[in-house]
Amino acid sequence: MVGSWGELHRAVQHNRASGGVVVADPQADGVDGVAALEDVRRHLPSFPIVVYTQLAPAAMQSVVRLARIGIEHVVLSRFDDEPAQFLMLLEGIPVHALSDRMLHELNSSLAMLPAAVVRAIERLFRSPDHFKNAQDLATAADMNLRTLYRSLEIAGIFSARTLVVSARLLRAYALLQDPGRSIKDVAANAGYHSPWQLSQQFRALTGQTPKQVRHGMTSDVLISLLAEQLRRGRSA
Repeated sequence: MVGSWGELHRAVQHNRASGGVVVADPQADGVDGVAALEDVRRHLPSFPIVVYTQLAPAAMQSVVRLARIGIEHVVLSRFDDEPAQFLMLLEGIPVHALSDRMLHELNSSLAMLPAAVVRAIERLFRSPDHFKNAQDLATAADMNLRTLYRSLEIAGIFSARTLVVSARLLRAYALLQDPGRSIKDVAANAGYHSPWQLSQQFRALTGQTPKQVRHGMTSDVLISLLAEQLRRGRSA
């Protein structure tokens, strides 16, 4: 929750939780917030936006303007905002697209793992900010670290630590796609103590710096590189 349209950009830019979504009425309090939403979409496109507004001429004009810049999720008050339906919309927004693609890449290995470990890895890639190290992943899987490593090795994944680093780098990659974020800002929002630490981990797993990744690496290439490192057992 932000107090004004002027605070919106800064709030989104410094959001450190993965999977965030902006839900906003561009006509809230009688103030036209379209420009603020356009600013967020232009500079921070990784952050999804849902327009929640009323069926009124001014609101519909705002919806049309926002649709032109790719904001397509619209919920009309008292028409299609039934709680369960609204929740389904929010859960269906592809804020975890990169994570889901990574999990699909690891599907053959995940199929060999106990269900508790699979659930923990899914949580890791969808909410990497909740995991700082391999021990956190073991705790999420409700087992000790040695047992986790043994389970992963049987499935062809040789480093729980590299799993955690990979999830955090995917999060950083998504943030790097926002032209309004500096490398320092990306590092902070992805949970790194410094841009140097982020750079070291990108170099270790991809051979490139964050700047090189930002300007020259596709998401498909990144996912392939991370999956390859996991199967090779190299840790960052």
